[in-house]
Amino acid sequence: MTGKEHLTDWEQDWLEGKISSQEAKEKAKNDLQFESLDKFVSKAKQLNIPDGISKAEAWSKLESRISEIYSPKVISISRRSWVIGIAASFILAIGAFFILKQNTNQITIETSLAEVRNVELPDGSTVYLNAESSVSFPEKGWATARKVILTGEAFFEVKRGSSFTVETTNGLVQVLGTSFNVRSRANLLHVACKTGKVRVTTQDESNEQYLTAGMAVNVENGSISEILETRADRIDSWRNGQYDYESIPLEQVLNEIKRLYKVEIEHDFSSSELTSPITTTFSSLKDAAQTIAVQKGRGFEVNEEENTAVFKVK
Repeated sequence: MTGKEHLTDWEQDWLEGKISSQEAKEKAKNDLQFESLDKFVSKAKQLNIPDGISKAEAWSKLESRISEIYSPKVISISRRSWVIGIAASFILAIGAFFILKQNTNQITIETSLAEVRNVELPDGSTVYLNAESSVSFPEKGWATARKVILTGEAFFEVKRGSSFTVETTNGLVQVLGTSFNVRSRANLLHVACKTGKVRVTTQDESNEQYLTAGMAVNVENGSISEILETRADRIDSWRNGQYDYESIPLEQVLNEIKRLYKVEIEHDFSSSELTSPITTTFSSLKDAAQTIAVQKGRGFEVNEEENTAVFKVK
């Protein structure tokens, strides 16, 4: 037995919005009962059914909820209580649609190994996403939720006059009409400002640093480093295949090489060597291997056909 079979014609027409509350009230036998129910449905009408949900589908959902509530085993359910139950279910059903819509309004763009992508944000700003990275942002409601969630590395060109926050697991970056690079891998966040000004904070916002053009900073384990000087013209050089790493642990540089060139790396570096910072610049896999080998006193071998690089003591 469906919910519709328990409603009079006017009740069904009213719930479906085919007649006004005033028309329904004239048909109701008990105005007091109707006014109580009218308050429930008035609230429901203020909620929006998500795009793509038709009136028929919405009614079908409502019927299902009504069937769940209605049970012949329940004794002495008055018509007023039952119809108010329908209205409450209607509110809950539409509310569930609304929450679901809110939760699915997030857009996520990901890149794989050796892949780079350009992403446009709702305000017209551009995100250049490096290999094995992801960025998420709200599809709608950008004006009230100006947040971009980043995993990995990206360069941001912010449209003049726009502002938003870049959230990573290691810290936050607040921007206003600028261009900057953010790399968040493992427990290290590296932010470099190319133009304008950015504010970098820890996750709990207890520590902060302001960066202008040519400045960079690291956030690691909840602490922010002193400001580092960097060449502004090289901050986003990775977009053109030129990679620069300043004072970055060797292990993280090796992991970046794996991502950028989709290779496996074998090495005999010690734990202390892997955690020690290095500064290096390269534009190819062979170039990267050579610069690291020279700095660390190793021999190297690159096999591009097998996508491997090997570092060993000379």
